[in-house]
Amino acid sequence: TRMELRLESLEKEVEETKKISPNPAKHQRRTLKSQKRKLFEKRNKLLEHQNQMSIYGTRNSYSKTDHDATFMRVKEDHMRNGQLKPAYNLQIATCNQFVLGYDVFQNPTDTRTLQPLLEKMRLADQPHRHIVADAGYGSENNYRYLEDELPQHTGLIPYATMLKEQSKKWKTDERKV
Repeated sequence: TRMELRLESLEKEVEETKKISPNPAKHQRRTLKSQKRKLFEKRNKLLEHQNQMSIYGTRNSYSKTDHDATFMRVKEDHMRNGQLKPAYNLQIATCNQFVLGYDVFQNPTDTRTLQPLLEKMRLADQPHRHIVADAGYGSENNYRYLEDELPQHTGLIPYATMLKEQSKKWKTDERKV
């Protein structure tokens, strides 16, 4: 490239004028070498970031030892310091303590796992009519999905603040509508 050609010409110029004490060619060579080194570092960093982005895709994180795992807060943290650990989100659908279906997900929240799990189970073909889940699955997308795609089923999923709203403190608070 032009930078390397310029460096070579400066190299020759420095060799020819070795005796000059404040050598301007030497100063230019130093500056160019520094810029070249910084460019290579930035290019390598950019390539590293592009590689990382290709690994984690739509997720926010990945484990260096297991690229499919995502960093999540897990409940077995005995120190209660909230460390993130590489993990998977296992979802299991049951009826009368029998496993009807399961799937493993990369996303840490339950809200985005309900639809794919129900689609995988082909719930429309099964006789079960009630879908019961905790508030972690409560989202507008999930409620719409249950109404539009599975109208023959009854979804019993509370929204996130349902228990708070039923308390006396919430009901008597004038700021809450």
